[in-house]
Amino acid sequence: MPEAQAAGVVRTVSIEKSEALAALFKTQKIEHSVLNARYHEQEAMIISQAGRPGAVTIATNMAGRGTDIQLGGNLDMRLKIELAGIEDAFEREARATDIRSEIAAAGEIVRQAGGLMVIGSERHESRRIDNQLRGRSGRQGDPGASKFFVSPKTI
Repeated sequence: MPEAQAAGVVRTVSIEKSEALAALFKTQKIEHSVLNARYHEQEAMIISQAGRPGAVTIATNMAGRGTDIQLGGNLDMRLKIELAGIEDAFEREARATDIRSEIAAAGEIVRQAGGLMVIGSERHESRRIDNQLRGRSGRQGDPGASKFFVSPKTI
């Protein structure tokens, strides 16, 4: 089995802070995606991939709300995108089987590493929002954890 790799979400409280953190990650050569409700057309694809092994997603409170992050990636989204141009039923089913297998294997890699790690970059003024953030990890019986890193100095 390949080396276990968790997936991670880092929550910021504003679009500006998400972009500042993304710039910092870029200087450190940390591959990541930004989910901050600024680029609506890309949001579904970003959130669908946030549970893949090694994925790092920087997100604001509003981004991706109401969407569970599925460990290994989102099967429905991959099937929709990757099967769109395949007309032949046999070829289509063979590719769907491969995608299901890839998602299951990727999900197991993330589970073995501890699941989805959710990090809060600062506390929100509403405890309810912080609790919603914590609840994004460990969903549907999957492993996961959450942690807040709070400092008087912010980005």
